[in-house]
Amino acid sequence: MEHAIPRKWWHVPAAALTAAVLTASSAPAYAHADRQAGPGPSWSASSTAPAPVSSDLLDPAGGPGDDVPAVADDEASSVADYWTAERMESAIPADEPGRDHTEQGLGTLSSASPDQSGPPTVVAEPVPAADAPAADAPVSPQAYPVEDYSPTNGKVFFRNLSDGRDYVCSGSAINSATKRLVVTAGHCVHGGPGGTWHANWVFAPGYDHGPGPEATFPAASFRAFDEWITYGASGRGFNSDVAFVTTEVNESGETVVDAVGGHGLTTGGSPGFAATVFGYPVNLDAGERMWSCVGTTDTQQIGSYLFPSISGCGFGGGSSGGPWLDRYDDASGLGYVRSVTSFGPADSNAYISGPHFDERVSDLYAAADSDWSGGDQ
Repeated sequence: MEHAIPRKWWHVPAAALTAAVLTASSAPAYAHADRQAGPGPSWSASSTAPAPVSSDLLDPAGGPGDDVPAVADDEASSVADYWTAERMESAIPADEPGRDHTEQGLGTLSSASPDQSGPPTVVAEPVPAADAPAADAPVSPQAYPVEDYSPTNGKVFFRNLSDGRDYVCSGSAINSATKRLVVTAGHCVHGGPGGTWHANWVFAPGYDHGPGPEATFPAASFRAFDEWITYGASGRGFNSDVAFVTTEVNESGETVVDAVGGHGLTTGGSPGFAATVFGYPVNLDAGERMWSCVGTTDTQQIGSYLFPSISGCGFGGGSSGGPWLDRYDDASGLGYVRSVTSFGPADSNAYISGPHFDERVSDLYAAADSDWSGGDQ
């Protein structure tokens, strides 16, 4: 059976555990155990591509079968126009558990001691936006809705060219030299094995039943690990399920970090840390409002891969790509991104997990920031 892109549901047989990519995706494609062995892409290699624009932006009558990736520097406004309030509201939430499952042969998921030690490396320092209101402070180790405006985090919208349907993820602005980067999950920019780069991608910071006052920031280019693109929904793929998006300016001509501020970035250290997580889970307020969760991560193991994991947040689909912040400051609403939401169990919202940010992520970040070659449009 041939599949176009990875679906969010996959299984770990030894513990009869089902886990899910926490986003909306379609056409299932599963990674098998033999993908963990043999030749493959370089562990740290990454790929970049201009952000596709679906052809029906130019032909509103066009359907999914007419979509042909078309990239042009002057089409950012067309992508912004594509995301009407109706399209945003109807973007597909997380799938229900699929019936066509396959076992992965990835080993058990269990508590494990991290093999990293020492403090994480600071790659980028957070920076506030001018006159940006502060985010709410976490008050307990559980999920809570973000009542006040929190602009650095936001909702991601994209169109899957494989099925012509609209989907949602989460993401956050991150400080860099260009002030244009958004960090999210790898599967929120590329469909994985057999898939392609997503189209009509925009970041809506501070989304609350609609975009915040800074409107939206269309993608200019994507940067993702070849490990995710090649292996997708396997232990090996999920360990690389992170991406950086270089964005165009918004409708007011501002870069995303200048407009809403940017988190810092750290890599290395232990996968276990005190985290503040933000995202737009569709099982809470239908994904129309930002939620946050605080807690100390456990370290869990899938095969030979270690992942930070948090229990008790109850975050479902749509939270993928949301930042896991170390040293979160409730006064500024800023912290250091140390992971992003990637997957959780398909049959419940008992926990969420994300990739461990090792030194490869700092290389991915630097490469993404160097991808910008556009003007100040």
